[in-house]
Amino acid sequence: MILAGNMLSLAAACFTAASCWSRDHKRIYLYQAAQCLLLAAANVFFASMSGTITFILCAMRNTMIAYGRFSGKVCAAFFVVLPILGIAGNNRGAVGLIPVAATMIYTAGCYFARRIPAIKLNMIVNQFLFTVYDVFILDLVSAVVDFVSGVLAIVSLIRMKKI
Repeated sequence: MILAGNMLSLAAACFTAASCWSRDHKRIYLYQAAQCLLLAAANVFFASMSGTITFILCAMRNTMIAYGRFSGKVCAAFFVVLPILGIAGNNRGAVGLIPVAATMIYTAGCYFARRIPAIKLNMIVNQFLFTVYDVFILDLVSAVVDFVSGVLAIVSLIRMKKI
């Protein structure tokens, strides 16, 4: 089970890196949507229902953002639905609350971050929160990828400042 989850995480890793490296708003969020769908499937193998639920919601949110459909009302709806479903589906104790909290923070950032540097900062915080979660559920591929992607996003942010 752990091996299957890590293999799905490896596929998701390609989209994670592409998202962190991209400079295009739509592509950043579409890459993240694909990543989230793969990670939702991986979390089934890691026996983390809160992770599965939050990643499915994340894929929906990211697709809406990519196509300019993430309004204040939609964001508010995510803020209501996400903790209810995430906590209801939590079968991992405190560890299971990490993806719920990280997703809540990231969702707020997605609504307020309009410029690429702010989007990158939001991604960086999210990547490092998920790195912690990944270690606890033994998603070692995602732990490495999330950490490296966070670093890539930092490098990309610095690179943007120099252009």
